Amino acid sequence: MKKVFEKLNKAHSQYYQVFNREKKLIELLETIVNERDTIKKAIQSDFKKPFAEIDFTEIVPVVSELRHAISNINKWTKPQKNSRTLVHYNSKVRVIYQPKGVVLIISPWNYPFSLCIGPLISAIAAGNRVIIKPSEFTPNTSAYIKELLSKVFPDDWVYVATGGADVAKELTSLPFNHIFFTGSPNVGKLVMKAASEHLCSVTLELGGKSPCILDENFNAQTFAKRVVWGKFINAGQTCIAPDYLLIPKNRRNECLEFLEKEINERFPGPVDSYTRIINEKHFNRLIEVLEDAKSKGAIIHYGGESDTNELYIKPTIISNIKSNMTIHNEEIFGPILPFYTYETKEDCIRDILSKPRPLATYLFTKDKSTMNLYKDNINTGALVVNDVLSHYIHKHLPFGGSNNSGIGRSHGIYGFKAFSNEMAYLETGPGPTGADIIKQPYDNKVKFLIDKAIKYL
Repeated sequence: MKKVFEKLNKAHSQYYQVFNREKKLIELLETIVNERDTIKKAIQSDFKKPFAEIDFTEIVPVVSELRHAISNINKWTKPQKNSRTLVHYNSKVRVIYQPKGVVLIISPWNYPFSLCIGPLISAIAAGNRVIIKPSEFTPNTSAYIKELLSKVFPDDWVYVATGGADVAKELTSLPFNHIFFTGSPNVGKLVMKAASEHLCSVTLELGGKSPCILDENFNAQTFAKRVVWGKFINAGQTCIAPDYLLIPKNRRNECLEFLEKEINERFPGPVDSYTRIINEKHFNRLIEVLEDAKSKGAIIHYGGESDTNELYIKPTIISNIKSNMTIHNEEIFGPILPFYTYETKEDCIRDILSKPRPLATYLFTKDKSTMNLYKDNINTGALVVNDVLSHYIHKHLPFGGSNNSGIGRSHGIYGFKAFSNEMAYLETGPGPTGADIIKQPYDNKVKFLIDKAIKYL
């Protein structure tokens, strides 16, 4: 890996011109569109997902991100003019976006294509050389990504390093100029620690327990439809999936009825429209989470059945959750949906604030004052009102978390900036500067000018 890094680092001494970046992004878009069926087959061979779900969650976000970057790359890369000040009245002021250099992208298994190619688009738009480490849990998709990208980029521009945790550890020990990691908070801490050895900047897309709150005034049936879609797409293996529900105490039975009805209609058994768990390790972890909750008094209202051979866990709704249960304290990342009841909005806010900051918070309400209450009191990567997941594919919104749920932002202009060095450029024209006026010795005239500067600048 060191030799690969050195090769890319040497090549980086010559930045790719913007028109070359744009050309390669167009070529990447055309290749993905042409090989759409191959992409779906590769992903399904690793991860039993319905083809329609692969299209919607893996290909649509990438194609959309590519088209957005291609349309905006010339605007993003153009030096940005900034206002002059009294001190710099004769200066030209710009912010110039330079490539950071050689960057590392470590992508996860749950969306093995889109969460790999999405950051790559931003890195290429910003002009970087890139090493990608895709997940070893999806080997067929990783091998295909390597093949796909070799058709578009020379290996001194983009290199795909396949392998396990040992490869990731070796890569993170190298002096990259930026690391973009998507995964769990625990592994994110190791990545950040390794990056600190080289004072390397990081973007960490992590996860956490994203709450989903129903207010008194919102339609329970609509709430159930949107929650079931957002929670059980990809069998709950989504970093921004609703992790748990907070429901008004007096609406408990009504909500349960609609949630069960919606699951029955969408998933009438282990059908082809329902994704399986990625592997036996994660399947066993989820079963242990469920058994731990049951043994400590949790009540299963729906589901709970599983099939080890199929790596299938039926969509499950569970209540009577207690603070000593694993399901209460750890991100679930699977098709198990706990729900809690509450009496006041303040109870909900206290509950959310008692946990590490979430990647997303979902609030279903028609009341503006309630929206403002949560907006003003909850620190979260995203606050989404009356919907779930949809902020992820919005082209003009930053995506990312806060503290435990992540560092930095991605997508669109925000992803471009994450992979860019924002260089300050100041060019002084004719006439005196501060160095000509505020100079030693500091006589009364200089002190008078300093007093005026304090008053008016």
